[in-house]
Amino acid sequence: MATSDEFKNLGIRETLEKIGSRKSGLSEAEAEKRLGKWGYNQVEEKRQNYFLLFAKKFTGPVPLLLILIIILSYFLGNTNDVYIVVALLLLNTTVAFYEEYRADLSIQALKQRLESNSRVTRSGTWKTISSRLLVPGDVIRIRFGDIVPADAKIIECDYLEIDESVITGESLPVTKESSGIAYAGSVVRAGEATCVVIRTGGRTLYGKTATLVELARPKHHIQSTIMHMVKYLVAIDVLIIIVLFLYGTLALHSSPVGMLPFLLIVFLASVPVALPPAFTVAMALGTEKLQKKSILVRKLDAIEDTATMDVLCMDKTGTLTKNKIAVKEIRPFNGAKEDELVRYAAEASREEDRDPIDNALLNYAKSRHVRTGKQLSFKPFRMSTKRTEALIRSGGKEYSVVKGAVQVIMDLCGSAGKEKAAVSNIVNEYAKKGYRSLAIAVGRQGKLRLVGVIALYDELRDDAKDLIRELSELGVDTKMLTGDNVAVARETARSLDLRGGIIDLSAVKAKGRKLFSMISHASGFSNIFPEDKYTIVKALQSHHNITGMTGDGINDAPALKQAEVGIAVSNATDVAKGAAAMVITEEGIGVIVEAVKESRRIFERMLTYAMTKISKVVQIVGFIAILYLGLHGFVAITPFLLILLMFTNDMVNIAIATDNAAFSMTPDIWKVRSIMYAMGIVGAVLVAEALFLLPMRGIFGLSLAQFQTCAFLLLDISDKFSIFNLREKSFFWKSRPSNALLVSSGIGIAAGLIFSYYGILVTKINAGPILSIIGLSIVFLFLVDLVKVSLFKSLNVK
Repeated sequence: MATSDEFKNLGIRETLEKIGSRKSGLSEAEAEKRLGKWGYNQVEEKRQNYFLLFAKKFTGPVPLLLILIIILSYFLGNTNDVYIVVALLLLNTTVAFYEEYRADLSIQALKQRLESNSRVTRSGTWKTISSRLLVPGDVIRIRFGDIVPADAKIIECDYLEIDESVITGESLPVTKESSGIAYAGSVVRAGEATCVVIRTGGRTLYGKTATLVELARPKHHIQSTIMHMVKYLVAIDVLIIIVLFLYGTLALHSSPVGMLPFLLIVFLASVPVALPPAFTVAMALGTEKLQKKSILVRKLDAIEDTATMDVLCMDKTGTLTKNKIAVKEIRPFNGAKEDELVRYAAEASREEDRDPIDNALLNYAKSRHVRTGKQLSFKPFRMSTKRTEALIRSGGKEYSVVKGAVQVIMDLCGSAGKEKAAVSNIVNEYAKKGYRSLAIAVGRQGKLRLVGVIALYDELRDDAKDLIRELSELGVDTKMLTGDNVAVARETARSLDLRGGIIDLSAVKAKGRKLFSMISHASGFSNIFPEDKYTIVKALQSHHNITGMTGDGINDAPALKQAEVGIAVSNATDVAKGAAAMVITEEGIGVIVEAVKESRRIFERMLTYAMTKISKVVQIVGFIAILYLGLHGFVAITPFLLILLMFTNDMVNIAIATDNAAFSMTPDIWKVRSIMYAMGIVGAVLVAEALFLLPMRGIFGLSLAQFQTCAFLLLDISDKFSIFNLREKSFFWKSRPSNALLVSSGIGIAAGLIFSYYGILVTKINAGPILSIIGLSIVFLFLVDLVKVSLFKSLNVK
């Protein structure tokens, strides 16, 4: 078959002959046969090499540090250390690999669910099918907002503008005419056309529909924020290690090589070894939960941004409304009868375009059994003209019909005086009911007369009002965006209980701070153009608002892409879905509230991880340093026991990602200084807890090795109890942890008790010290909780 470029010089008839098709399209049988020959209309992607993916998990800073410790321990003969560190390394890399593997499978499923659809004629009937089922020879219809699904020869079009920037890099749309070629992957910016498919899948010249959904792998804000806090701990830890090294080598004359594994382990205690797998698990579980609630997450960082989102801009049509427009009232003018007005409105519409307004008018005409004339030509709606035009033949006569914005049609008809005043009164009357007005005109030889006004109503979604109320309760300010006039916008805002003024952006001249002040205090905007949506989002972002945007059309795409949280609704165009970070897959928008709540739960889980990590680093490093410096080289815990402790702790830390975290009622904010200060104090209390082991040594007559086992057991239990303390802002018994967290914590504590009592991998201690440590841990469980609640209240940590 010829390449796409060879079709450029062929006429429509020659193209149809070469491709073996006709203007009426293929039969179902022929299409099925060609699908078997040419395959699906999709580009085969390079499969992920999972062996290499697993191998890469060993190349990060933390895995490399663990490998260094393994090598040093091996050459120093510390075989037990080697085994434990190898196990720790394999645990973290395996969990991280498994969750990324699952994420890759989810992305593949996501791409299938976000596949575009195409309007095609098969066996003489127009239907909508998945774009991947298109074959060469199919006759398709493309219109404003579509992504061209395959290389196609244009059979007929009145006006067509296509954005080929993904192909050529040129930002300006290209005007296409009959016999031109529309390339796969390009976007229809204006107009519509009937085309015949000439190439599909990997044989298209440029386009690849499979690349509509991209796997975004940005640096996550939560992860980077936690690392930002931890780096200060690491810096302090390094200073303490230097002091310990100098004291050990200069004052105690210890071997530098012998001290190195111990100091590396102390350093490792401040590194968030479990952060990558814990974060991956948290995000993966959150994504799965949202998918079950009909939200597909295209960009994982959007989950984090949703937790901090404080403003949500919502496009009215198709988002707050059902986008199922119906005719509510009609008002003929200039002697026209009602059925004539309905006929003219239907004649200025086209069924195959599936435009909501056109469908409403055509269905209304059918319900009244109104017959229409033959449509000779049709000019579709464009934002620049705000009208549609058609040339009609009926009863042996030809005439033009025009429908569109009332003011535009009145200007075309030259309406003035009483007629203009009467129309304005009707439009205002309709607007008070929340109806949009559409004017219809008819004429010959360029002379048009107004024949009437039709009231259209797009019913609000059943869950729209509840959504806005719930978002308000969650601290998210909602703003409605609409191209309707002020009166319609105010009526809609009243129906939605949106409090605040409606701004007519077409009348606003303000800029800078004054414009932002108007935008921030408004509950909605009327008479907006597509570029205004982008401007509103940018203005809010420029003043540090984390901004969300919902939409369904191609005009919403720039704002959807600019917003931190772009949400495309279920009936959105392919372009809107491609620009959005999240896609709602079923009717309704109430699930947006679930996205906010689940995102905030993830935030709380990772906050628990961060606070636990900070407090435990302070405890472990502080305890080791105080005893080493204060008791002239006293080693409170061996490197092996510290590694074993990290191993048991990491299993529980990963389980934090599954916790039954409560969502906050306000947008989440990282209060880094407050958190560091509070956890520094909590860590100091935990250091005091560990220092109580010193008098226990004398009471029970513990040897150094037995003391080190006691230190291991106390730090093990203390870690689990700290999670229970810090996962709840109030007292720890106010909410129940998840089963996974309870079980993993129980296993971790049980393992420590069994190891200590039976002398497995550690020096055996009897029941006396064990029971004392359990009692001490329970006392400090309540003491730490009192300190925590007091600190959180004073620092306003919620």
